Amino acid sequence: MESRRGFLLGTAGLALGGCFDGSCYESNPQQKKFVSDLATIAKPAMASNNPLAIEDAVKQSLTLSGSVGNFTDWCGTLKVIDGNAQNVAVTIEVGPQVSLYAFNDWALATAGAFADLFATRSREAPPPGLSDQAVEALKTFRLGQHVQLSGWIGAIAGSGLFDLSRLFGKSDTSNRAFLQSPRFVARIEALSASSKR
Repeated sequence: MESRRGFLLGTAGLALGGCFDGSCYESNPQQKKFVSDLATIAKPAMASNNPLAIEDAVKQSLTLSGSVGNFTDWCGTLKVIDGNAQNVAVTIEVGPQVSLYAFNDWALATAGAFADLFATRSREAPPPGLSDQAVEALKTFRLGQHVQLSGWIGAIAGSGLFDLSRLFGKSDTSNRAFLQSPRFVARIEALSASSKR
């Protein structure tokens, strides 16, 4: 009985360990550094319980994402696919609680909280956040699958870097939520199945 219990607990531990070992996220040095730098910024701010430090950490995180720009062969987990082939939106987790968000539905993007983002920008809609190749590739994946992706963080095609600080930082609660699960707008140019775990 004792050995059976030990075997079951050991097996469960291995299964859980496989879910959280982060090897997929750590396979690309640029991606690993980005995720690590985000944690380095967020953890002390959250531990301080100081709203000013938390707000500053959000600004640093956004600056960090802007400095990444192009990325190639990142590994992520496909978390959400919304909409249809014309108006698709995806969320891909690229680190523990760190996601990239790309969308092709500009009518949705400019509604609600996103309206402020485009208030000072040209009224011409920027190009979509997912290339035609990426949309085609999405049709072959399932949620929870590891994917390889390339594109730009903080920019959707030729639209330049967004000032995301206007989306976050409106309240201490918004800042805390962002630091706990940061989500960055991205342009996904290439998407393929990943063999990494």
